[in-house]
Amino acid sequence: MPQDLNPPFSRDPYETPLSPNPAIFQETFKVNHERLQEVHFGSPGLLSNEEINSLKNVITLREKAIALCEEKIGLLKHSYGKHYNIPVIPHEPWQKKPIPIPKSILPQFTE
Repeated sequence: MPQDLNPPFSRDPYETPLSPNPAIFQETFKVNHERLQEVHFGSPGLLSNEEINSLKNVITLREKAIALCEEKIGLLKHSYGKHYNIPVIPHEPWQKKPIPIPKSILPQFTE
């Protein structure tokens, strides 16, 4: 399928694990309290305040990967891989619609 996929990693993600004691959430231009109100963190009581704070910090750390509006949604970077079209040739479908059998004679065919 897609050819030449070799994304350049700028860092090893395992070298910078998440902190077990994350700082209190600091809003940024892109991730603020109004936008976080739209995020569903599960039913009330599912996560503790510390867990929600940790998720907010992860969202802040990875804010460049989040598109907040339709215009900001992009495609795969060309440095990761070239555009790829899947070739398709005209063919007969593998499955065809079954021939309808009247219910009055169906038992003869299902014995």
